[in-house]
Amino acid sequence: MNRKMRSLHRSMGALVALFVLMLAVTGILLNHTSDFDLDKRHLTWDWLLDHYGLANAEADAVYLLDRHTISQFGSQVFINAKPVTQSHVPILGGVMIDDLMVLATEDALLLFSPEGEFVERMGDSVGVPAMIQNIGLFHGDPVVQTRNGMWRSDFMLDQWEQLSLNGVGWSEPHAMPSLVQDELSQYFRGNGVTVERVVLDIHNGRILGKYGVWFADLVGVFLVLISLTGLWLWLRRRL
Repeated sequence: MNRKMRSLHRSMGALVALFVLMLAVTGILLNHTSDFDLDKRHLTWDWLLDHYGLANAEADAVYLLDRHTISQFGSQVFINAKPVTQSHVPILGGVMIDDLMVLATEDALLLFSPEGEFVERMGDSVGVPAMIQNIGLFHGDPVVQTRNGMWRSDFMLDQWEQLSLNGVGWSEPHAMPSLVQDELSQYFRGNGVTVERVVLDIHNGRILGKYGVWFADLVGVFLVLISLTGLWLWLRRRL
């Protein structure tokens, strides 16, 4: 019986010792946060950022308009790496008309300045054809493809005529340019996670998320058991 108790005592002692060692090391680091600049140093490991919910978002659509990159993440629309508006329907394409960026959705055209400032939303109330499927240019004039056919306008976008054309330069999806992708990663992920936060989460068990509480409870049970077995062995030796 004593042999089994000693074996159990040693096993639990080893587990508790590892936990206490972790608490001691992380505690010392937290006490010297300013000395080690833990609150200024950032970690950008992909798996760690994923763990903290800071994973790179995948664009739903990407279009290139001259030197501008148009992308949509959920309902958020970006011009380059700048959020410019919300659209709960997909961006289907875009064209440049003079100094205006014109983005097409199923039910409207969204107009922006070259600096990315929102100018106007034009829908069927001002004559824009409904059920848009794509947008393009034909000799500089905007053309939209709809479920009811093809429509062309001029730079004013207020008069549309239905016709059939060949040779329209339709807006097509593109791959995200690497430079813009890096800027968007910075937007979504920031500088990463501070070393201080990671050390603190390790110290209090929150690095394991909801399982951290159970882990702390388990260690607490081990502490109780190791205390009881140690007391039992001491009493047996005294008797």
